[in-house]
Amino acid sequence: VTGVPWGWVILGTTWMELLGPGLMCRGTEPGLHGKGRVLIPLTPQEEAKCPSVSVEAFLNSTLTTHLLPALYSVVLLVGLPTNALACWVLVANFRRCSSTLFLLNLASADLLFVLLLPFKISYHLLGNHWVFGDYLCRTTMAFFYGNMYSSILFLTCIGLERYISVVHPFLWKGSSWMWGKVCVCVGIWLVVGLGMSPLLFHSQIRHISSLNITTCHDVLGKDKHMFLAYYFLSLVGVGFGLPFVLMTISYSCILVRLLAKGRQHRQLVCVLALVFLVFILCFTPSNVLLFIHYMLEAKGCHNVTYKWYIMALVLSAFNNCFDPFVYFYVSKDFRGWVRDAMSCCSGRLKTSSGRASEKTALPLRSSDSSSLRSRMTK
Repeated sequence: VTGVPWGWVILGTTWMELLGPGLMCRGTEPGLHGKGRVLIPLTPQEEAKCPSVSVEAFLNSTLTTHLLPALYSVVLLVGLPTNALACWVLVANFRRCSSTLFLLNLASADLLFVLLLPFKISYHLLGNHWVFGDYLCRTTMAFFYGNMYSSILFLTCIGLERYISVVHPFLWKGSSWMWGKVCVCVGIWLVVGLGMSPLLFHSQIRHISSLNITTCHDVLGKDKHMFLAYYFLSLVGVGFGLPFVLMTISYSCILVRLLAKGRQHRQLVCVLALVFLVFILCFTPSNVLLFIHYMLEAKGCHNVTYKWYIMALVLSAFNNCFDPFVYFYVSKDFRGWVRDAMSCCSGRLKTSSGRASEKTALPLRSSDSSSLRSRMTK
């Protein structure tokens, strides 16, 4: 009962922050404004042509200093144990079933992401002040975006693998198919690493003297903003647009094939539809906002999309919480391995507790009993 009002408070706070550019903040600095994907200074002429939001107001807002760290903390608390369990189960059973190679790589990418979340949470809790140095800021941002696009690519591979197993079940079987998947995984990691290299090679921090804070990736100069325009548009096209088309085609073909076989596959159809829905909800908003902003930016309109964009990034981060449950429902082998692991752990606990109770219930030896009697007579 008490959770309902708090839910309305959080929802109301989010909408106030998103719709009211100057609400719930502690002052502004004239002349320092932001636009779109990153916050950058605007000239008076640019400020007059299009709406803008004060950088200082945004960095002091409740959205960035309270709501964002709270949401990322939920991702950390849920994503860390579930993805660690997923990695452990998949690695322990990899020899028995090598078809989970894409799932293992997806779980590894998610685990790397949540391990770096404490730095981002502390950054927002400190008032968007980065205290860990420029290189760790670059690494955190590279892992942040690298996780998003590697997750998209591995989810696409999982969808294509299911398409082949359902629509073309006799295609690419045996060791050659396994080595092909290994090459695909290595290729994805190399492509993602190469794609994230600009974030590693360019400084991502900027000192805001009026607030006496150092931001990480939030505030960048116009020269870097122009470079990021081409960079992120390329990421959206290659890292989201192409996988989205492949996912749509593969899952549509799978659903059509299963629906044609009758109601016996209704549960599998619902699961696949749920997986595709999670993919759309988590990754479409942030990538669409990126694309729209830079298309408008090329025409000279500085629309305020940054607040919407960071909330969309939080939604993409929640994919790390959803992925382990996707493994559980999509892979029958994974469900069995989790049950085996849980039963094994519970069996060990019962065995250890049983041994402890047996030790306490054992009778005293004759020498111990005689010594005890002699003490009692004394």
